[in-house]
Amino acid sequence: MAYQCIVCGVTGSAHAQSAALEAAILAKEHHARLVYVYAVDTSFLRGGVASQSGVQTSLVKLGNHILDMAEELARAQGVTPVKVVRKGSVLEVLKAVVMEEKADLLMLGHEKRTMFEKALFHGEVEDHIRELEQQTGASVKVIN
Repeated sequence: MAYQCIVCGVTGSAHAQSAALEAAILAKEHHARLVYVYAVDTSFLRGGVASQSGVQTSLVKLGNHILDMAEELARAQGVTPVKVVRKGSVLEVLKAVVMEEKADLLMLGHEKRTMFEKALFHGEVEDHIRELEQQTGASVKVIN
């Protein structure tokens, strides 16, 4: 299958960086657009943090830094990615960007999650693959 647009969710993890590299390689092979996306999800702060906006601002800066690292991986492959930082739940952000970009592939890195992360992301990545595919029409590929 030839891909037209690849969206890749990125975080600072080694698994996500591997997914970012593989997405760049595929984008080059298929002459596809490449979109890296970082979701700023502060839902875990509800009700207890006085400066949620300060935390959100810091997470946006972190996201931009992580996207810059992913961009370096892509540029080394000869690909210029679009970088998106968006506020919201991880799943909703991924779905929205995939649909807006009319992507036919969503790539994600997967690392074992802590109990806190499972609560934050509402389970493991695998728990949401079918949902993401059904709601976006894109294939989902998870890099371990």
